[in-house]
Amino acid sequence: MSTEIQTVRDIMLPLSGFPCMQESGTVQEAIRLLRSFCPLGSSGPCGFSELMVVDDRGCLIGRVTQQGILRVLFSTLLDPIDIKPFEGRTAEYSDLTTLLNGVLIREGVNHLEASLTNVIEKGIRVLPAATDLIHAMSVMVICRETVLPVEDNGRLVGVVQLAEVFGALGDRLISMNSK
Repeated sequence: MSTEIQTVRDIMLPLSGFPCMQESGTVQEAIRLLRSFCPLGSSGPCGFSELMVVDDRGCLIGRVTQQGILRVLFSTLLDPIDIKPFEGRTAEYSDLTTLLNGVLIREGVNHLEASLTNVIEKGIRVLPAATDLIHAMSVMVICRETVLPVEDNGRLVGVVQLAEVFGALGDRLISMNSK
């Protein structure tokens, strides 16, 4: 059994393997990138639920998530307002949704050219590349994060996904149990 401590650097996806775009982009460009981004050499189905936003020097500005984009596209429906349900429906699927379906789709189309700055989450957690996997796992589980950016010497170098942390820790535990 290896006693070497694995770090985030050992399992992170490099930036070339994760969608990134600049702050000057639009919501439509972000949707296209999230739906189509596929790292070189990848053979499986691709698509991501979030992307990192970087400046001209490649430094992290924040992230854009599918939920953030949907909140901008369908703000009329998703803004926190008191919507009364009708008979047979719950608050999760209100009269407003049923009655305004076509209107909401047209509203979404009108927001496609909105600036990406409307959906960027700033001030997100960042892990140093030298973070050990147990620490990374605890931060991700406690903070309910599935993807975190990784920096090395102040530069964004990649992302770590909870699935990769889970896999690495699970493999280690299973191999220790097999001995």
